[in-house]
Amino acid sequence: MEIGTTVRAKPRTDQITSIVGAGMAACRLYGPAKTNVADIARLLGKSPASVYKIFPSKAVILDAIAGNFFEADLQFTASACGELASVADRLKAIALGQHRLMLRARHGDSQMFDLIVLAAEGNWPSFSDHLKRLQAYVGELVCTGIVTGEFAPRNVDTAAACFCASIISLWDPRIIGALPLSHCELSVHELASFAVAALRPSSPGEESMAAE
Repeated sequence: MEIGTTVRAKPRTDQITSIVGAGMAACRLYGPAKTNVADIARLLGKSPASVYKIFPSKAVILDAIAGNFFEADLQFTASACGELASVADRLKAIALGQHRLMLRARHGDSQMFDLIVLAAEGNWPSFSDHLKRLQAYVGELVCTGIVTGEFAPRNVDTAAACFCASIISLWDPRIIGALPLSHCELSVHELASFAVAALRPSSPGEESMAAE
């Protein structure tokens, strides 16, 4: 499904919000594959033509719905880390917290989870923006960890990208959705701990081994 990035005219925020809200309701009722613009318009009490004046296609509406879900329901916040003292613990907390949000969506909001799987499969702007937000937050923590001495000095953007890539199986709805419910081949805690450990300064013994 091709996703455009241009919305016709300049609709008001309340118009966009109402359509996205109705679209989310329609997706939960019928599923994203079966939801159409007529369903959304009917929930709004308007005509499909009025919806098309705001969004040029169903694809763009679905991307906006997915984007809203990513931001409102699947965005692990810094405040959720509590008063964790170390940056390493905060970084592990966001890795595991984001994973729990994905699992909660899979088990408790299956139709919306199906939508974000579509977003990931199609590399929609909503999914790309979601990953960029996560990587930006990881980058902030990596930078803080370098300043405090918890992490080894390195290029922050590269380190954040590598960290996110190493734990992407915890965050990607395509991977999470494909796993059986009983799957526990690798402890998510072990994976997150391994990724965090890679950011720490190397011990003298490790440095000598690397040089050999």
